[in-house]
Amino acid sequence: MGIRVGEYGSGKLSKNRNNIGPVKDEVPSAMDASAIIIGSGYSAAAALVHLTHAGLPLRQILVIGPGELGTGQAYGCTAKSYRLNVRVTGQRLWPDQPEHFADWATEHIKDPDAHTSAGSFYRRSDFAQYITAQLALIPDAKAFRQINAWATNITGEDNDWLVACDDGAQYRAERLVLATGNPDPQWPTGIKPGRAPSLVRVPWRGDWVTQVKSKMHVCVVGAGLTAMDALHALAMQQHQGPISLLAPHGMLPPSQVDWGVPEPAYDWPTGLRGSDFSREIRQYLGTRSWHHRDCQQRFEALRVNVNPPWQMLPPKDRIRLQRRLGWLWSLIRFRANPQTVASVKAMKASGQLNIIKTHLHGLAKADSGRWLVKLSNGGQLTTHVVVNCTGMGRDKLIDTMISAGQIAPIETTRQPWINSELRVVASDGRPYDTLFCIGPATGLALGDVLGATSIAHQAAQLAKTLVTNTSFKRVR
Repeated sequence: MGIRVGEYGSGKLSKNRNNIGPVKDEVPSAMDASAIIIGSGYSAAAALVHLTHAGLPLRQILVIGPGELGTGQAYGCTAKSYRLNVRVTGQRLWPDQPEHFADWATEHIKDPDAHTSAGSFYRRSDFAQYITAQLALIPDAKAFRQINAWATNITGEDNDWLVACDDGAQYRAERLVLATGNPDPQWPTGIKPGRAPSLVRVPWRGDWVTQVKSKMHVCVVGAGLTAMDALHALAMQQHQGPISLLAPHGMLPPSQVDWGVPEPAYDWPTGLRGSDFSREIRQYLGTRSWHHRDCQQRFEALRVNVNPPWQMLPPKDRIRLQRRLGWLWSLIRFRANPQTVASVKAMKASGQLNIIKTHLHGLAKADSGRWLVKLSNGGQLTTHVVVNCTGMGRDKLIDTMISAGQIAPIETTRQPWINSELRVVASDGRPYDTLFCIGPATGLALGDVLGATSIAHQAAQLAKTLVTNTSFKRVR
């Protein structure tokens, strides 16, 4: 029943990437779907693939979200310079098949620049094609239904869920999956510069770089992988103007290296508190540089089983650890592909790139269409373009549900409580039987959940819960 994994990746893509195109006029009025997936990025696509693979017919699923399913913020970029920061065997839709994407890419992608001494790092758009190919192989793909709208509000009604959209329509289902992905970045707290083409608030798609003239001064805000992508995109466009990068801790992600044979998964002790947690990490990693293969090997061994001990930490310890050490974990966790690192090194060596250890404090209009960038260290600079690379913003839908008292937040944060079964926890402390969440929104509750492979694991777990362990109403 469902899809045999072996079928995936074997089919050829049609000229239209949307082989599994949205159908709006076939939505029944009484019961719209057995399950609604909210979102249209990778998390939503992974949920759909694994639900159908587990046996839920495609016609019983409704996807609500704009754009082409599976692209989202991570893989919907148009810039060919934007590459995956994970080697091909670590980028998985099928958690137990590390070579699946690699085999597909070998057959379908011609990109000699993908291959490095540390492994193959394909373009993000290549992985989007792969997702589309997997979606197209779902049985009865013509039955796929997607509502090209934003879900704005969710209410419970008669033991079902009612989803309201920004186009005025409403849809009903007995089970609901929140797979909203990465919310658009926002400017740092207190900064409201307005809108202008030279203020790039959401750089993830990479289309902004074509609007930057060669001699312009560019200010990049942030120092994670998004910032590295921005720098590499400028380099690939042969940008000649000066670049200022605001790095709160003065550091950039290290390059991926070839680890050789992975170390066995670290056996985390039980009963850890926050201070114990950070001490375990320091002791296991030792004093090795995170640029060294031994450190990266050991870090990956730590990551394998980190979620159970994280989930056992008291909520206040999790919040404290995230605030104090989250940036450092992310720096080591999210390493950059060698191609991007080479570009950034060349920019630094030539003097084109100036890394400033500071935060963005304010933005104001300057003369000649430029921007005055105020720094937290008291300094300032003028620039033609400001690129916001500070990371994810707040999930508006989940935020609305927390404000309405439908979802319990974790302590004083605006992050939702999600239990180990991916069930959303209600404000009374009890998990819903029919409301689930996967993807980035589960991070504070569940641990290290970012990245395609981690989300694929969640999608497989979700499918087992929803299809194997539950029954569904028949859609009329």
